[in-house]
Amino acid sequence: MDEYSFGIIGVGPIGSIIAAHLAKAGHNVTLVDILKDHLDEIKRSGLTLTGFKEMNVSFPGENLCYSIDEIRGKKIDVIFISVKASILSKVLPVLKKVTRPGTTFVSLQNGLDAEDFIADVFGKENTLRIVVNYAGSLIDNGKVKMSFFNAPNYIGMINPAAEEKAKTLAEVITAADLETAFTTEIKKYEWEKTILNTALSPVCALTRRTMKQMMEFKETRDLVEAILREGIEVAEANGIYFESGFLEHCISYLDKAGHHKTSMHVDIERGSPTEIGFINDKIVKYGKLKGIPTPYNSTIVSLIRGSELPEYRA
Repeated sequence: MDEYSFGIIGVGPIGSIIAAHLAKAGHNVTLVDILKDHLDEIKRSGLTLTGFKEMNVSFPGENLCYSIDEIRGKKIDVIFISVKASILSKVLPVLKKVTRPGTTFVSLQNGLDAEDFIADVFGKENTLRIVVNYAGSLIDNGKVKMSFFNAPNYIGMINPAAEEKAKTLAEVITAADLETAFTTEIKKYEWEKTILNTALSPVCALTRRTMKQMMEFKETRDLVEAILREGIEVAEANGIYFESGFLEHCISYLDKAGHHKTSMHVDIERGSPTEIGFINDKIVKYGKLKGIPTPYNSTIVSLIRGSELPEYRA
């Protein structure tokens, strides 16, 4: 497999996991993040994965960038955008100023339609979408615990002109021991992952409990199922159809998650903006387009946005 030059914008758990695998496979990987202590530790001791996968990968000092501006002039073939979808509007204009024409950009976000924002800036022919089926958490600077990997990931394009790029990347990532399949139906997998996220991510954020706890507690398990049913109805009304037994598949998938703290849970704890606008609120908006009421998702959106408000201080 030929060596590629990759950039990872956002070295949180999702970005770190793919970065470590690609670097270990011999590719040139540049990491970009504003978390100085995190990158400093990677510079000293490498990037460490624990849990589902165990590895430690070193990166050259010049491949650790503390701002997007620092990648100016670097030859990078493919850039994975792994920042929160909620801050894409701030990141993309800066990225456009420092990247070369013809660079391929891959959306690595949760939720629906994040890749459309990227395509508006860099062109549909240069934009891909990957739906990852792994998860992790940042347990310390330079250290990520990989919680699970329900292989494969899926990668696809939003314009036929990018099909070969997507196929090649699927092969490259799979060869790096992170099984990834090419698909012409990336929107279907995007909806599937989003529906899964709508059901448990905000529930965990609101209760400050793990995925396993919420799936083992009857009241919240019933709520999760109701949110799933609502999302499936909205998806099908918008032309996205799933195989028979998809609801049961979703429940089984979530049952395997374990004591994992969702990224939205972490966002609420940190006082950071969540991706609710790309997850549950997308279900609400797509439901309105088809005249389908979404009371569960609407309530979740209101509660999460209320949780994002700053604390009142007298």
